[in-house]
Amino acid sequence: MTTPESITPAHDAASTPLDPSSINVILATDCGSTTTKAILIEKVDGEYRQTYRGEAPTTVEEPAADVTMGVVNSVTEVGELAGRKLIGDDGQVIRPASDGQGCDIYISTSSAGGGLQMMVAGVVREMTAASAKRAALGAGAIVMDTIATNDKRLPHEQIQRIRELRPDMILISGGTDGGTTQHVVQIAEMVA
Repeated sequence: MTTPESITPAHDAASTPLDPSSINVILATDCGSTTTKAILIEKVDGEYRQTYRGEAPTTVEEPAADVTMGVVNSVTEVGELAGRKLIGDDGQVIRPASDGQGCDIYISTSSAGGGLQMMVAGVVREMTAASAKRAALGAGAIVMDTIATNDKRLPHEQIQRIRELRPDMILISGGTDGGTTQHVVQIAEMVA
């Protein structure tokens, strides 16, 4: 099954960071269990406004079994309403926006197919990992397991667990502003 993330690559951290003042067009999709919704948010007179909305049936189940079809259909509807081409000839979301085409940022959420299968990871199981779990559950995810630097499993056991569960996403949390990043980096390296 294809996921919304496969429609367009995530922002490459190695590329130039996004300048918030240059974000004028935001495209957001939400893949629900029956309906996929798309909205266009544009900067109008210096303020962000939801300008257009479209929807299409979610295509996560048979016969299509390809969630991207519903995403493309809902985004195409928004594009037609806005008079803006959002999907390129290659089937990808056009980024960045230029000449009345595309968007500066594309974000997507999903609860189709029973919600995202997630694992959460944090520096301290009872604090940051628990916060990550609450955030994931609040967003409708199914939390499969929690990993923490103090969860008594050896790193190879944690890696094996990730491989066994094959989550759609892993949410990593931890640290404080200005604090050490060592433990969060270790978790990220293990996940990678």
